[in-house]
Amino acid sequence: MRSPPDVDLDDSDAGESIELPGANLSGEELTLPVIPKQSDEFTSTSCLLVQHRSRLASRPGEPSVCAGCA
Repeated sequence: MRSPPDVDLDDSDAGESIELPGANLSGEELTLPVIPKQSDEFTSTSCLLVQHRSRLASRPGEPSVCAGCA
């Protein structure tokens, strides 16, 4: 297992100056297939992520909140 590279960041550094070695991704475009929400999924009203029903932490009648946000 490889260890992550050591990176020194100031508290004021927002990450704009970090460059990946040998990677110029300015001309790249990310394309992903969009899959519609399935019948056994819900959107958490807290984090706005689509989650499986098994991660539902709220009760019926309450806003849908996932287990990670509850």
